[in-house]
This record gives sequence, structure tokens and C-alpha cells, in this order.
Amino acid sequence: MAELARMRFTSATKPEETGVLVLNDDGTFQVKPSDEFREALAEIEEKAIHRSETFGTRLGVALIAFGALAAGIGWLVGRLFGSIGSTISRPRSISDVEIQHQENGGFAVRMGGVESKFQKITLSWNADEVVQAEADNFVEKYNDLRR
Repeated sequence: MAELARMRFTSATKPEETGVLVLNDDGTFQVKPSDEFREALAEIEEKAIHRSETFGTRLGVALIAFGALAAGIGWLVGRLFGSIGSTISRPRSISDVEIQHQENGGFAVRMGGVESKFQKITLSWNADEVVQAEADNFVEKYNDLRR
């Protein structure tokens, strides 16, 4: 590896920081700094690493805190709006209930939650889980009330 070109440099603000830029015949580039310049670069690098670590740590803590807050809010919303088991038997307006009796005999009920308009409750049964005569009669009465 032979040098094709060299260029010396000196810092304008700190004349003791010098070095050489070298182009080699194998297509490589090299910086050969003086000991003083190497130490100055090492200090700058240490400061940059410290800033990066501080930023990364703060960002990580903030993201963890945000995640914990989101989980807490999700839990609270679930507790406030998710009490389906205790409110399933409350009376609802017939206009808030959809009933479907499929051709295969299956039966499905879909209704809004009492606590929230965002909540939908769907209950469904297969044909062998209902008495077909009762299901037919129930759907007929439901359709009469909806009119």
C-alpha cells in the first residue's frame, strides 16, 4: 500500500491539533491525527456517547411510563364500561336489539351495551341449542314489535 497523496492540516483554534489525510493506491483513505488531536476527538466522542445514553435512557423511561399509563387507562375503561355480566339482564329498548334466525336453525342476538354505545354484545346458539318452535314464535313476536 503506497501513498498517492497527503494533505497536512492544523486546527485554526488549537494549533497543537494537527494531522495528515492520506490517499492510498489501494483506494483507501486514512486520517493520521496527532496525539493532541486524537485526545480532543476522544473527548468529543465521550461527550456524544454520554448525551446519547442520557437521551436513550430518558426516552426509554418515558415510553415505559407511557405504556404503563395506557395500560392503566385501558384497565379503568374496562372496569367502567365492561360490566357485561352484571348488566346483561337489564331491559333494553327493542330498537337496540337485532335478532336473526338463520335458515340452518341457528339463532343470534346482537345488542348494545347498557353502559356504553361503543359496546356490542352478541349471543348466538346453534340449531340444536334452541327449541325451534319457540325460536320461530320468538322471532315472529320480535318482528311484530319492531313494526
